[in-house]
Amino acid sequence: MLVSCKKIKEKIRKSLNVLAFVKFIAMIKIIKWHIFHWTKRPIDYGARMCEILFISSGFLIGYNYYKIYMPCTYMQSFKYTYKHLRNFHPLLVLITLLNFYFSRIKKIGIISIVALLSNLLMLQSWSRISHIVRGFNGIAWFLSSLVFCYFLTPFLIYGINSIKKSLILFFFIALLRILSEELVINGKFNPFDANFHRGPIIRFLEFFLGMLISPLFFLLKSYFDKYREIKSFKIIFTFFHIFLFFSIYYIMLKYNNILLRCFFVLIFNAFILLFGLDYGYLSDIFANKLCQTIMSCQMEMYLFQSIINNIITNQIKVHMILNKELQFLIKLLIIFFVGYSYKLIFKEKLSKILDKIIYFLLSLI
Repeated sequence: MLVSCKKIKEKIRKSLNVLAFVKFIAMIKIIKWHIFHWTKRPIDYGARMCEILFISSGFLIGYNYYKIYMPCTYMQSFKYTYKHLRNFHPLLVLITLLNFYFSRIKKIGIISIVALLSNLLMLQSWSRISHIVRGFNGIAWFLSSLVFCYFLTPFLIYGINSIKKSLILFFFIALLRILSEELVINGKFNPFDANFHRGPIIRFLEFFLGMLISPLFFLLKSYFDKYREIKSFKIIFTFFHIFLFFSIYYIMLKYNNILLRCFFVLIFNAFILLFGLDYGYLSDIFANKLCQTIMSCQMEMYLFQSIINNIITNQIKVHMILNKELQFLIKLLIIFFVGYSYKLIFKEKLSKILDKIIYFLLSLI
């Protein structure tokens, strides 16, 4: 079994609806960053949204496993990683092969083969060679780095089993994240300079910081939970969440290209901690079944974006007859429809096929 619960054994932790919405908006912004025809980019959405997504992913794992035992072994790491991997790897393989098919490579050389294999095996984020990292599925570096974070999760869980330990670790990991960026800027930390944005080590630090704020979250939650159903409290917290949305946008707009990435990371940790406090009417709205359905296929939308954008832009060439805002909206709706259809019809079937392949390979060992 993955976990052995103590007091929380019979308790199912509720989904954090407002934070789920924040993650969904972050994913939409990343998709827009990739497929929209920008004339001027007011905010570096690519960097900011990736930071939010890695931090929130770490926070949600901390939320789900706080004070829940998980064996700290390499075997457990493989099991836990595969539990997540099986949900998106079949689609990643499909998209990568489709991108390879649509690529305009006249002659396939060794570098193209390495790029293809790196993408299929989710190792590309470790490379400093741009063609390998971007390969035939340039956005998949995100999942490559995320898988590394998942693999380390059983070892990181011990950092959140007490609030004192988590706060001490948060201070040191935050310091390490700041120093690593300072060293890169000064040209003295060469192992990560060419691969800083996509690097698994940097993203692991952000992921772990997100995990480390979860004990503080539960401390705050213990104070606020008694007011959860009070109408005046729900109204106040609703306006507080709205204020947070505008605040995070203002900070990104005001300090774009001014603050170093590491300081945005620290700011986003605070915002995600507060968005996680799921009180107020926004939480009720995003708990609606329709909202949950729309937000449930984020990963599928992320993976489908490149191939759909490629087909619409390069094959159908709708950009010649539509303005860019309408073109983006049409692409986004198609990406959602295709992503949700895949999730509904094919996701579990392909995951089970992958299970059988892995089982067969293990039986040969």
